[in-house]
Amino acid sequence: MRVWLPARKAAGLSQLTFHDLKHTAATLLVEEGVDIKTAQTRLGHADPSTTLRIYAQATAKADREAAQRIGERLRPAGGAAERPSG
Repeated sequence: MRVWLPARKAAGLSQLTFHDLKHTAATLLVEEGVDIKTAQTRLGHADPSTTLRIYAQATAKADREAAQRIGERLRPAGGAAERPSG
């Protein structure tokens, strides 16, 4: 606390808690594609569901990347969407 409180104040983040850093770390680990077992271990959780259920947050960046990946998978190789005949 002797380092945390002055650092928090100097950064102008007086409302930030040390626990908030754990949420940020979990979210970044998941967003960067780190496997959940590694994220769980790094964060000191006994169960990986704790990491996902409580700490890791969904992000707009991850949502955009998911949509792009699904779009690429469903899009034909030629690029233009083909309509099924019938």
